[in-house]
Amino acid sequence: MPIISFGQSTLNGMIINAEEVEGIHVFNKTYHKYTITDANGKFNIPVRVNDTVAFSGVQYDLKTVVITEDLIKNDVLSITLNIKVNELDEVYLGYRLTGSLSIDAKYIETEVPMEIALTDSFRGLGKYSGTLSTDGQSSINSNSSGGGGNILGLVSMMIPKSNKVKIPEIIPLNYSRDALVIYYGGDFFTGHLKIPKTDEERFIHFTELDSVIVVSLKRRNKFELLHRILQLREQFETNP
Repeated sequence: MPIISFGQSTLNGMIINAEEVEGIHVFNKTYHKYTITDANGKFNIPVRVNDTVAFSGVQYDLKTVVITEDLIKNDVLSITLNIKVNELDEVYLGYRLTGSLSIDAKYIETEVPMEIALTDSFRGLGKYSGTLSTDGQSSINSNSSGGGGNILGLVSMMIPKSNKVKIPEIIPLNYSRDALVIYYGGDFFTGHLKIPKTDEERFIHFTELDSVIVVSLKRRNKFELLHRILQLREQFETNP
């Protein structure tokens, strides 16, 4: 029991999806250890109680499991991953209002032009050339100070003064030899990637412009970044 509670143990598991089960990345986020499943979906990884282990594949959603004593005691941990669904970004069609009547009125189109909307009987009246009579209810004054108040002034107060929305800035992850050591542990290059110290900087230059690497850094997704680094390591050749 003391060994299980406080010491390091080996977790044996298997991916049981019907889809591809080979090459799934298994990452102990707490203990900074990782491995890849074999052709049968099997894996084993060092763990301790309360460690968080993440599972990720190209076609699967990320899944995490918190390690308990019961999981360590069991012979094999069975994991099912959800198929990843790619969703398209929302597309906005049409003119986006600014909140300014003078600007928006120029770009908003009516469905029926005013001239067509007029009835034949109204257009047939022609133009009136006489003098219109005046009364106390006909004229509209935007500067009136009577009981009706300043209608246009009230409307202007209801219109937002600015349509600017402040979006919080997301600072991307750094990508360097020292940054990767901080993210994944001091033995990341020599112990896990099996890259000699003389080739570490060359590996950084080999991978830093990869599109998946760039997107992962912008998203601050360390697991996605690790997944891609492990893939590129297979393509990288060290100096003899």
